[in-house]
Amino acid sequence: MAEDGAEQLMNALISKMESMDKNIQDVRAENAIMKRIMDNPQNILRKAGFVPYGTPIAEDVEADAFRRDMDTTLLKGGVRGDDKSIDKFTNEQVHEMSWDEIHEMADNQIERKEMY
Repeated sequence: MAEDGAEQLMNALISKMESMDKNIQDVRAENAIMKRIMDNPQNILRKAGFVPYGTPIAEDVEADAFRRDMDTTLLKGGVRGDDKSIDKFTNEQVHEMSWDEIHEMADNQIERKEMY
């Protein structure tokens, strides 16, 4: 009689563990689906009813370099016509400069304004 009770208990525990394992596998599969959805926010917005829309550029507005749909390049500090601009030198040339040359170039680059 004790063996029958122990055997029933063992079978119940095994079946419970198998159902728990199946539930864990289901949750892992759902998590994988959710991770894929969260990797692309456009899918979430689309399911919420949002649609992508790009505003047209007004005719009297200058080109915006931060818009990805325009072919513009960002320039560092503007372009100067003289030969003292930092963009005229290679890395090696800058490293070979003396401190006096570097300070002279910095003084020519920066427009200093006095504030009171």
